[in-house]
Amino acid sequence: MFAPKSFVKSLRHQEESLRGEFTLLCWNVAKLTMSISYKEFIERLIQSHDFDLMLLQEVKKSISHELDIYDYSYVLSPNIETKKHIFGVLSAFKSSCEDEFALLSKKRELRYATHKVSLITHHKMPNNDILLVVNLHAINFVNNSAFKNELDHLYASVQNHKGAMIVAGDFNTWNLKRVQFLNEFTHNLSLKKVEFGDDKHIKKIFTNSLDYIFYRYLNLTYSEVIDSKKISDHNPIIAKFSTL
Repeated sequence: MFAPKSFVKSLRHQEESLRGEFTLLCWNVAKLTMSISYKEFIERLIQSHDFDLMLLQEVKKSISHELDIYDYSYVLSPNIETKKHIFGVLSAFKSSCEDEFALLSKKRELRYATHKVSLITHHKMPNNDILLVVNLHAINFVNNSAFKNELDHLYASVQNHKGAMIVAGDFNTWNLKRVQFLNEFTHNLSLKKVEFGDDKHIKKIFTNSLDYIFYRYLNLTYSEVIDSKKISDHNPIIAKFSTL
């Protein structure tokens, strides 16, 4: 594996703000972004939900080809680069991106000795406030204290933001201690958890959910989990928000 380089990005909506009511998709796509089944499925999702923000984890991109993200601006923050592909988290949006910042994990995972990455982006809202969005793929295959240290690192990077915030992704919270650390992290940032009426399709390990959307200073108006028919081993989660 090679060390990842800088962002891959295309910003085409820099004069636009988020809509007053906007819809967010969060999905660990398990490196399947180049497959026909994934492309057909997400195209149907976009057509039916008209997402304003898409937060994808484990995105795979060919180095020799441009990303096809429909009519979205995007930032891809890699955590792995090989001779042919890069992998990472991708945030796509139809609004301005005022700033972007990647946070590589301090620890490396054991199996491949790779980092995980969180992508922090800032988006203009209709009232000219700034929404901070964290697209997170939390570290796995480390002990619980290392997991907590990574959350602490993220907290230190976003704690000074005073406005609306969304933190979403695959948190790898597969044991109760990790869930406890996540609860402390969200409490310290005054974040609320998006609840789902039927969460049977959310990926779980030992009854612990892995995928979450957290938010603050926004109204949650709708939430849904979509069965992706095993395109990925995770399923898409969707939330709709309105500004306060």
